Amino acid sequence: MDVISALLETADLKILKFDIHNRNEMNYRNRTLNEHYMMTYIRKGSAKLKVEDKVYNLHPGTVIFIPPHLKHDQYKDSDEETEFLWWHFTYTIQHVVDVLPFLQIPYMYSLKNHKRFEEVFDELMLSMSRKGHLPNIILQKAKSLELLYLLLDNALGSVKTATESQPSHSFLSILLKIVNQPEATLSLADLAAELHMNPTYVSNHFKAIFGKSPILLHREIKIAKAKSLLEIREMNVTEISELLGFNDIQTFTRLFKKYTGISPRQYKELFIRTI
Repeated sequence: MDVISALLETADLKILKFDIHNRNEMNYRNRTLNEHYMMTYIRKGSAKLKVEDKVYNLHPGTVIFIPPHLKHDQYKDSDEETEFLWWHFTYTIQHVVDVLPFLQIPYMYSLKNHKRFEEVFDELMLSMSRKGHLPNIILQKAKSLELLYLLLDNALGSVKTATESQPSHSFLSILLKIVNQPEATLSLADLAAELHMNPTYVSNHFKAIFGKSPILLHREIKIAKAKSLLEIREMNVTEISELLGFNDIQTFTRLFKKYTGISPRQYKELFIRTI
């Protein structure tokens, strides 16, 4: 299994919104999304997408993929009715590492297996109307992942290669190590030694690729893991501190409070009160 596949295995899909809209007119200009992605599928009708200086014609069977912070125009230039199936979502590791940039998904592409996609989307919409049916939670997760699979399977097949311009295997391996070993004691010197590179170069290049230095990212992964353990596991703060490789509970508490503003004990109590 390659490194990107291993990273995808650890990622969690979170759907924020999804719906079906029928529009006779639409005019979004200089639109940007904050911290989530949008995928929109055209079931019938037409529309246009403009990114930078390029205009894409959207027809039935077309998918548009909009990442966060991308300024774009999405509009119609005819009064025919267009049906949009859309969803806003994130696909991250511990809510810290966004894995979708590694896949280099184009802004627009055709969906070959569109009939199956439409069926799954309709099934997801139907599941939302069945309130109070507990197995629905599992069904919604399953359908959400199937939608993502269908979209990504077509997206990766629509470009010549999904590996051009990707981060090197060495730096992806560092990222995978950070993600898989939040409890480890990692130093920049050790990471650089593994790659036979200068520590400063490793730190700067890693930051250029992933937006943060490897040590800072490792700390954020530790805190994200701590939060999830405090929320869902019957473990006390001392046990979590030891599990995540902290030398003492004071160090754990100090770092946790730096990132969250409250202590681990306060966070756990807050979550318990919310439940």
